[in-house]
Amino acid sequence: MNKSMTVCFGLWLALFPLALEAQQVSIREGYDAEGKAVTALFPFIGEEEAAGEFNRAVERAVEDLKKYRCRIVSAETIEAAGVRIPTDMPPIKELVSGIRYAITGGVYPGNYEGEYYLQLWLWDVVDSTMIYTDDLEYQDMETGLDSLPGLVEWLFSHIVEKSAAVEPETEKVWDDTIINLGIRSGVSRHWYTSPEETVPGAYSLTYEGGFFIMARLNSLISLQAEADFIWDDLVYRGISNGSGAGAYTPVLVNKRYRSFSLLVPVFFRLSVRPGNFRLSPYGGAFTFVPLKEVSYRVNPGEAEDTFSRSIAIPVGLTAGFEVAIKLGPGTILADIRYAADLSKTTLNDAVETTYRRGMLSFTLGYSLGFIKVKK
Repeated sequence: MNKSMTVCFGLWLALFPLALEAQQVSIREGYDAEGKAVTALFPFIGEEEAAGEFNRAVERAVEDLKKYRCRIVSAETIEAAGVRIPTDMPPIKELVSGIRYAITGGVYPGNYEGEYYLQLWLWDVVDSTMIYTDDLEYQDMETGLDSLPGLVEWLFSHIVEKSAAVEPETEKVWDDTIINLGIRSGVSRHWYTSPEETVPGAYSLTYEGGFFIMARLNSLISLQAEADFIWDDLVYRGISNGSGAGAYTPVLVNKRYRSFSLLVPVFFRLSVRPGNFRLSPYGGAFTFVPLKEVSYRVNPGEAEDTFSRSIAIPVGLTAGFEVAIKLGPGTILADIRYAADLSKTTLNDAVETTYRRGMLSFTLGYSLGFIKVKK
C-alpha cells in the first residue's frame, strides 16, 4: 500500500463514525439509531454528594425504561459555555443540540430536621416547555434511592408522543341527507291472469315513470313514497269466422284494452353504503288510482269503444333492489322491482273481463338530497 492510499484510508476511518452519526441523526431528529429518545441529564444542584448519587441513579432509571437514552451534560460543559442552568427553567438549546428531552433537578432540605426533597423537572427541548415536575421526600439516601425509579417512571409517563406515520387516506363515505327528491322512468313487463287461469293469459311491455320522496329514519332504514304513471295494454288474440259466402274464413282477432293508472307505492328500504355506492333492498305496498275510462278496440283501424272498470281493493305488494352511485350534485339510480295486485280488476264490458296483474320493472332515476345529517 503506497503512502497516498494510506492517507485516504486513514481519513476514511476518521470520518466514518461522523458520517454514521449524521446518518443516524437524519433517521429522526432527537432519537438514536435504535429509535430511543435521547434525554439530556444535567447536574443536580444542592448538597454535592447526595446530588451526584441521585444524578447517577436517575441515569440508570431512565435507561431502564428502554425507550430513552441518557446523555450526560457535565458541569465542565456548562462552565465552558459560561451560562447558568436554572433547574426550573428550560435548558438552553445550544447545550442540547440533537436532544429530545432533558432532566434537571436539585436536592433541598425540608422543614424538619433530617428531612430532604429531591425535585425533578422533565423538559421538552423542541418546544422549550415543561412536561412535568414532581418531588421525592426522604429521610435517608437508601430510602430515597429505592423510591427514585418510581418517580422517574411517573415523570416520563406524561410524555405524549406524536405519531410520525402518515395517516392513511380515509375512504370516501356516503353523505347522508334527511330528505331526497327524485325522478325515475323505465320499462315494465305486465302479466294478466284471469280467475280461471293458472298461468297468465296475456301480457304487455309498457313504460312507466314518476317522482319520489325518500325520508331517512336512521343510518340503515328509510321510508320512500312514489307517484308513478303507468298504463296497461291487455291484449287477447284469437281466431273468428270472417264474412265469407257461406264458407268458413278464419280471421285473426286482437282485442286490446288500454287503461291508465296512477300507482302510489310506499315502502321501507335498507341501505348499505360500501364507499361511494348505496345498495338498497326494499319492500312494501302500493295502491293505484284509475285514470280515464278503459279504451277498447277489436282490431287496429276499427272503431274504439270505452267503458269503466272496478277494483275490489286497489292494493298490492311490491319488492325490489336499487343500486345508487354519486354523480354530480346528486345520485344516479338503477332499480329492479316486482309488484302484484292483491285483488282483481273487472272491466265493465259485455263479458266483464277480469284479471290480476304482475309487473316487473326496470328503471333509471336521479335524486337530489336536502338537509345533510350532522356527524
